[in-house]
Amino acid sequence: MKADAPERVLVAGTGNVLLGDEGLGVHVARMLRVDPPAHADVLEAGTMLLDALPTMKRYPCVIIVDAIRRGHAPGTIHRLDLGAAIEEPDQADEAVSLHEWGVMATLRAGRRLGLLPPNVLLVGAEPEVIETGLDLSPRLAEAAERICGLLREAYGSHSK
Repeated sequence: MKADAPERVLVAGTGNVLLGDEGLGVHVARMLRVDPPAHADVLEAGTMLLDALPTMKRYPCVIIVDAIRRGHAPGTIHRLDLGAAIEEPDQADEAVSLHEWGVMATLRAGRRLGLLPPNVLLVGAEPEVIETGLDLSPRLAEAAERICGLLREAYGSHSK
């Protein structure tokens, strides 16, 4: 590897693809596998983020992609640095994840076990439809495309 080459990051797509917009992260991971960022590896973590912790530890930075509720219009994209929130018990747990065993609880467990990289970021979008179904709502499908574009812009693209 060249000395000036950027370090690789891990993009971990989380969520439940059986619940419409709740599967945003998995849909983004699948889209990125077709045209991945040049300096990122992509992991489809689904609902098993806890199982992904040993993989996450191997990277200097992990970007988790997930549907998140923060009180904005459906499709609104959020970018959060989770470093401080991981250290603060119960800070923003409900606002960050829709999962019963949430992203923050998983990351706190990972921190206690020494399985987290130094930098953990969350990129997500406000969901519109959380109900049984395999497809994203139109607003979240657009948000998924925008998130992929942001990640390719930030971490390089193989496409011309």
